[in-house]
Amino acid sequence: ARAQARAALRYTAPGSEPPGSLMLHSELAQLEERVQRLILAYRQARLERKRALAERDRLLALNAELKRRIEGVVERIRVLETDQTS
Repeated sequence: ARAQARAALRYTAPGSEPPGSLMLHSELAQLEERVQRLILAYRQARLERKRALAERDRLLALNAELKRRIEGVVERIRVLETDQTS
């Protein structure tokens, strides 16, 4: 069994492949291309997710800053209104 497995792994000269072997090589090449495309797509998706999370964090920080500023303005208006009524 080992000898058969080793024989199957041995290099065969072009044109001496068993029938169907070329089709198998072609299918393997197509699968390899597909795997490479999937890997690239996965990496791109991870990069886009990282960018989206960074943008979300930036917008959350900006939102908190704007909220703090608005609360400050509202508080100053309240102080002015209470000064005018006194």
